[in-house]
Amino acid sequence: LVKVPSASGKYKYGTPTEQRFNTEDKLKRLIMEVFVSIDQAQIFLVLKTLPGNANAIGALIDDLEWEEIMGTICGDDTCLIICRTEEKAKQVQQKLIDML
Repeated sequence: LVKVPSASGKYKYGTPTEQRFNTEDKLKRLIMEVFVSIDQAQIFLVLKTLPGNANAIGALIDDLEWEEIMGTICGDDTCLIICRTEEKAKQVQQKLIDML
């Protein structure tokens, strides 16, 4: 048995297969902790994070499978988010800002 998060946000004991989490909630928590800036250039969003956190942000964004996003490319502190159109990039930027 291991401790796993419950729906109420507290922990309970369960089997490792119960370690599912809400991806959007996890992204919100992480963005609030590591966000530095976000900027748009046409269909691209450049999200800056504290060092060592961009890959985690990119993985969570990819897991969400938002239809506006084609994919992400991340380094140590920068996540390039590739959107389908400029308008969709603005929408994604606003979604991410709203998480703050």
